[in-house]
Amino acid sequence: MAVQIAEVMKVMNELAPLRLQEAWDNPGLLIGDPRASAAKIMVTLDVTLENAAYAAENGIDLIISHHPVIFGGIKSIRTDTYDGALFSSLLTHKTAVYSAHTNLDSAFGGVNDVLAARLRLRDVTPLKTTDTEVMGRIGSLPQKTRACEFLEFMKKELALPVLPYAGDATKEIFRVALCGGAAASFLEDAAAAGADLYVTGDVKYHDAQNAVKQGILIADAGHYGSEIPVVYDLAKRLQQIGREKGWGAECIVDPTSKSFFSYY
Repeated sequence: MAVQIAEVMKVMNELAPLRLQEAWDNPGLLIGDPRASAAKIMVTLDVTLENAAYAAENGIDLIISHHPVIFGGIKSIRTDTYDGALFSSLLTHKTAVYSAHTNLDSAFGGVNDVLAARLRLRDVTPLKTTDTEVMGRIGSLPQKTRACEFLEFMKKELALPVLPYAGDATKEIFRVALCGGAAASFLEDAAAAGADLYVTGDVKYHDAQNAVKQGILIADAGHYGSEIPVVYDLAKRLQQIGREKGWGAECIVDPTSKSFFSYY
């Protein structure tokens, strides 16, 4: 049995409405035919040559990625380049790709809500809102906790190889703000909202310096580390929705998924 890709697109637009995307973003069905059917769906953070090959070898009809496989203008598709070989593989094996990016970041139940749940935050609310976007989250710990103890918990919970942070880890914290991916720019919002700790990814040196100046801890869970939890959650939700709707399609997490960073 299989489900039409258009039906999966409809469900994805309910889970992560396209209207929530930022102006520069490129979510949606980026490769493939919405009229085609999918018997096997794979959820991943990034579309790579490795998972494209896995998809081809294992009968994956649809890849749902967080990061768009097409971003910006394409001026050529040469198969002697990484992207060209990737697009060629996907098209040759008729592997469709749907991406949900900033719309999944903002969506309730998306990247940031899943991360907040993994970190056991309570009374979670948006960190910053605009007319079209709901960015980041802020919530409370069950009780005041020494920052070093919470950082140790977070490192284990998110299976992080390292967890860089800046600030005084001996102090007690209670309010935690977060935004998955690269969102150090929301540090000011986190501080203004009364957060004791701000968790994000891709933190630069001067971001850390700014946090120290403001007296707020900042922790860099990594781009991959802060976003990969939503991949597992989304695959689980789609599998459940598929059962309820009688899709007959299997939904799995990309077994090849890993951070591009390695550590000594």
